Order: sequence, then structure tokens, then C-alpha cells
Amino acid sequence: MNLKIHIHRITACLMPLFMWLTGLEGQDIHYSQFYSMPLYVNPAFTGNHECDFRAGLNYRQQAASFTVPFETYSAFGDTRIYPKFLKRRAWIGLGGHFYYDNAGDGGLQKTQGMFFGAFSQGFNSDNSLYGSLGIGLGLTNRSINYNKLIFDSQWDPIGLEFDPSLPNEESFSDRSLFYPDFNMGLSVHHLVNDSWMYELGASLSHITKPSESFFGENNRVEWKWIAHGGAQIIAADNILIKPEAFFVAHEGVSEMVFGGNAVFGRYGLRLHGGIWHRLNRDVIPVAGIEYNKLTLLFSYDINISKQRLASRYDGGFELSLVKRFCARRSTKREPCKFLEF
Repeated sequence: MNLKIHIHRITACLMPLFMWLTGLEGQDIHYSQFYSMPLYVNPAFTGNHECDFRAGLNYRQQAASFTVPFETYSAFGDTRIYPKFLKRRAWIGLGGHFYYDNAGDGGLQKTQGMFFGAFSQGFNSDNSLYGSLGIGLGLTNRSINYNKLIFDSQWDPIGLEFDPSLPNEESFSDRSLFYPDFNMGLSVHHLVNDSWMYELGASLSHITKPSESFFGENNRVEWKWIAHGGAQIIAADNILIKPEAFFVAHEGVSEMVFGGNAVFGRYGLRLHGGIWHRLNRDVIPVAGIEYNKLTLLFSYDINISKQRLASRYDGGFELSLVKRFCARRSTKREPCKFLEF
């Protein structure tokens, strides 16, 4: 048996272990531009923006240096309404979020659609300080293509190679499964003055701990906790600074991302730039452009962890597009206040 065959056999045998470790580190999808996917971060953000309607798209690719790239496609939209019985002290946000995730060689896919509703209540006379409670109800699908996987029982000791036509000798009960999901979150928004504001919040996902297993086992998706905070500060007439921090804990693994973006605006055009850090893992530069309330952002994860020897500092890239649709409303119908820049 030559060295090349040895290497192929060892690699194929270790691949299931790598897939397991990868899944352990990221049970749910995650974003570097979490601020561009607000409903995924916290249902309480539904309808909490300065315009009538908001919509966004996101594409993320990662792990390309290890295996077939992991890809995630996402979309969201939200608005808010003002029922007369709430008068000017409260409002309701409505929205939805959809994503599709394809993880590596095995065709392990996750698709989720979720509807969100949020109730916001002002705490002072002009509603510059208000709190929001949001919930999300959705349906999740998990599927896998076993034909794309290779198992140790398919090793042909005579031909000294893997033969996919050999039986895998595995017992699989499902190739596709569905389950309902339930999320909720809280947030506080405070416009301190005309120059700065801040937001704090937390959310909990998979509240019912739905069962997810291709082997007919009672494997539960554990709670996912998210805590986040951010501010917007007008440093000059044409400069806005947006520092933020994001923490998530799920399935015994945690992640923290912190940093900030700066926005420079002139002549109706805004340029975005920033730097972020995923603690002990990635440095994430961000650049983008905004015109007529359409924002395009690009970020790249530079892997600086111990995996950098294998990844060659390649972590993945992310692209987001967010559009806000605004129409004039009387102040009587629009009670919430946001920073104007």
C-alpha cells in the first residue's frame, strides 16, 4: 500500500470526526454581520427601525479551506403598525425571517422559516425610552444526502480503495425531518439626546427544545442564549460611530463578537467601514456603501486561531444588503424615536 493510499484512507476515516467537531462548534448558523440580520438575533427588534418597512438579504461562506464550503442564504423583512387602541404609547412590529444552510460534503441542510411579532411600550412622555418584547414561531427542516458520504465499511481491502457501491452497513431512520421552533426576546432602546442612543437586549431560541435526530433518537436541540448591546454616537456632522457586542451560548459552546463600524456621509452617499473580533478566532474587517437607504456591506473573517496553520488565515466572507423604505408620517402616528443622522 503506497503513501498516497494511506493518506486517502486516513483522511476519509477522520472526516466524520471533523464533521462532528465542526457541528459541535456551530450547532446553529451564525453571522459575522449579526447587526445586518436583526430578527435572527432578537425577535424584539421586529419593527424597531426608523422607516415604514425594512428588508434584507445575506450570503455567508465559510470553511472553504478545510472542505466543501459551508454556505448560508438568508432573507428578512419587517414593519410596524399602530392600532388605535394603543394610542401613542405603544406599537406592534410584524416580520419574518428565512434561511437555508448547506454544510459541507454530506449535503447536510437546514431550512427555516419564522414569523415574528413584537410589542413595544414607551416609558416616558416622548417615548425616547422604550422596551420591546418579541416572539418568533417557525418551522425547521433538516435533511441529509447519505449518498454523498463514505463509510469505513466501504473500504475495499483487495483493491485498496473506497468503493461507494459497497453497502454502508448503517441504519438510518430519516433523511429529512421537520419540527416547530419557538423563540423570544427582550430589548431596551434609549435615545439619550440628539447625539447618541443605545440598545440592550437578550433572546432565547429553541424554547421547547425540539427533537432533532436522523437515527430515531430523542436528541434535543438545547436552548440558545444571546445577549447583545450597542450604541450609535454622532461624532461630527458627517460621522456616525456604531460600537456593538454580541454573545451567544449554545450546546456547551460560546462565541463573542465585538467591535464597531463608522459611517461617513456626504452628498447623499455614506461610506461604511469597521473592524470586529470574534474572540480567539477571527479578525473581521468590514466595508460598504449606502445610498438612498440601501446599504451594501462586505466582511471577511481572517482566522487567527490555532486552526490558522490549516486554514491559512481563511475564515470566510459575508455579504449583506439591507433596504429601508420610508414614507412621511405625522408624529401622532409615529411615536417611537430614533437617532437622526
